[in-house]
Amino acid sequence: MPAPPSLPSGTVGRAIFSMICAVALFATMNAMVKYLGGRYPLGQMIFCRALFALIVLAPLIKRAGGVVSLGTRRPWGHAARSLIGVVAMFCGFTAITSLPLANAAAFAFTAPLWTTTLGVLVLGEKVRWRRTLALIVGFCGVLIMLRPDVKLLEDILNGGTVAVGSALALTSAALGACAMISVRRLSATEPSTTIVFYFMATGCLLSGLLTWPDFVMPDVKDGLLLILIGIIGGVAQLLLTTAYRGAPVAVIAPFDYTAMLWATGYGFLLWGEVPDLTLVLGAIIVVASGAYITIRETRLGIASTVSVKQSTKMG
Repeated sequence: MPAPPSLPSGTVGRAIFSMICAVALFATMNAMVKYLGGRYPLGQMIFCRALFALIVLAPLIKRAGGVVSLGTRRPWGHAARSLIGVVAMFCGFTAITSLPLANAAAFAFTAPLWTTTLGVLVLGEKVRWRRTLALIVGFCGVLIMLRPDVKLLEDILNGGTVAVGSALALTSAALGACAMISVRRLSATEPSTTIVFYFMATGCLLSGLLTWPDFVMPDVKDGLLLILIGIIGGVAQLLLTTAYRGAPVAVIAPFDYTAMLWATGYGFLLWGEVPDLTLVLGAIIVVASGAYITIRETRLGIASTVSVKQSTKMG
């Protein structure tokens, strides 16, 4: 394969810095969701997440051509992608509120494993033995994090939150992978701003309808936090866009795993959460497997496009 065009070191450096900042902001948003969880319906938090992210997205829509650029000939494709993404967001937010932040972040790292698996099953992509082995190793890491032992069985029988939260975290990652597959198909004809707009608009509509009967009026402090959940998520998205425009995927993607450091830090400082060695071991295995798959796919030229990353991360 021909070597990719070289980029100025300053551009790559700014891209990496943008990625690190984006990951830090997404982790901050998740900490806010966990802090507000239990006091406000999940749908209400998702509504704010989507609504105020749309406000941040507005300049990009204007740059793309305004309202006219949102026209589409594939409404059902957008509907399917948006519905999957909203359900994934519900599952992800539920996992964040019921698990230690480090645990939720670790399970989110399984997304590349699910994406590769679904790429084979849905898109018919060919996976060679190296990535097949990486998938097997990665899912072994998931089993280590789940710890399918007597303690997990006891938690399930007692209706504990660990088993439910872990299952929802994995479901969120798997549905996120489904959304990525949908975006791969849509991005052939649809710009990323259009895909993200319909996703956020659907999130506003569905979460608003579900939450309306149980709406809780926030006080000033919590109201500001609810607004910041959407704004921070939107700003993080812009930084992510800058990062993937400024450097190759193989250079930028590994910095996504710094989310584990932020999640562990927030969890320890705010809730006294300390990840155990089993989680750390499983997370290391999953991260190594996911990083290998990402870099390998990039080198083979079949990695997700920048627009895919931009669209799916909004969720």
